[in-house]
Amino acid sequence: MELDTVSYVFQSRNRTFTIKPRVSGRWRVSVDSMPWGDSFSSAQEAAIALSREFPVPAALQAWTEVGHYHTADGRWAGTR
Repeated sequence: MELDTVSYVFQSRNRTFTIKPRVSGRWRVSVDSMPWGDSFSSAQEAAIALSREFPVPAALQAWTEVGHYHTADGRWAGTR
């Protein structure tokens, strides 16, 4: 298995925030699986924007990093 992409998740008491990379290289945000805001040039920029609107940390280090893996032939292999 090879690491393909990394996304970031922050779980608050009543919401789940996710920052994921797009094929374009930009980063997208979702709140409870619903798109939020514009795309961002970095995951850190997205975390800062979210922290201005919601009670989430601006520091990406406080978020949970999720690795997305694929097999050598490109099939989905899961997350870690």
